Amino acid sequence: MKPEQIKGIAFDLDGTLLDSAPDLAAAVNAMLTAMGADPVAEIQVRHWVGNGMPVLVQRAMQHIGADKSLFEQAFSLFTQAYADDPTSRSTLYPGVAEALVQLHELRIPMAIITNKAARFLPAILSGFAIDGYFSQVIGGDSLPEKKPHPMPLQHVCQHWHIEPRQLLMVGDSKNDIEAGKAAGCMTLGLTYGYNYGEHIGLSNPDQVADNLLELVAQLAPTNQLV
Repeated sequence: MKPEQIKGIAFDLDGTLLDSAPDLAAAVNAMLTAMGADPVAEIQVRHWVGNGMPVLVQRAMQHIGADKSLFEQAFSLFTQAYADDPTSRSTLYPGVAEALVQLHELRIPMAIITNKAARFLPAILSGFAIDGYFSQVIGGDSLPEKKPHPMPLQHVCQHWHIEPRQLLMVGDSKNDIEAGKAAGCMTLGLTYGYNYGEHIGLSNPDQVADNLLELVAQLAPTNQLV
């Protein structure tokens, strides 16, 4: 990775900035209970997260052997439960709040590119007081394609008038790394979060980090703090 080349940073949300699995698990279990099924452990839901809410619901339905024809009912139950309380159990990962402040001081444009449905994002970002850091917020249904397709990253580059090689995609999942590589962007994989039980290094990002403050430490020498 070439820190001096970075002109913008795109962050995944769930598993990267925010540990949202507890709230997602609560919504999944509310859905399962309403369908007459037993709840599942949070650790199970952590392995289901990463491809957007419809896929999360599909995985939960497959787990209980529910008929595919019940998907619309299940998805409605899930989204209603999640919309009612999307932040009370979630937390920012260690170092995230500090890193966002410092990156903002470095005047590096930042975006959110997540596979979570866009309608939930304003409440979540404002709930954690991080909404003011991002000039673009792209949800999983904001564009015709979502990660691992490169379209969301290409959209951000076009909006900022930068080349893909000048954008850094930061995420915890192989979907983030695959999207970055497909778009021609630099990639940073985080060792925590949700990656289907696989170490992020297996996706061959340009760099691996345990904490976002490691990224700040690299960028600060090449940018003028204000």
